[in-house]
Amino acid sequence: MKIDGEQTDYTDRSPAVGDSRRAIAYSMDALVPGLYFWFGKIAIRIGGSPPETNYPGTIHSFAGAALVLPGYRIYSTYQGSYDPR
Repeated sequence: MKIDGEQTDYTDRSPAVGDSRRAIAYSMDALVPGLYFWFGKIAIRIGGSPPETNYPGTIHSFAGAALVLPGYRIYSTYQGSYDPR
């Protein structure tokens, strides 16, 4: 939809599922405290940090959960790699 020549379609501005999983992967990789869940297209990040623009990693599993505590303690169901496939 355009109004006065401006684009007003907000669907392109929503983060993609890959971006959400990339943020979770970055937060877990950098050991940023938070609680993380992902299941299919749903990804929930409580705490953590957005990924750096050049961070290539992502989570490659369908479902999982992770808890990262201060003091570099991580508890996660994810045992895979964050490297791109």
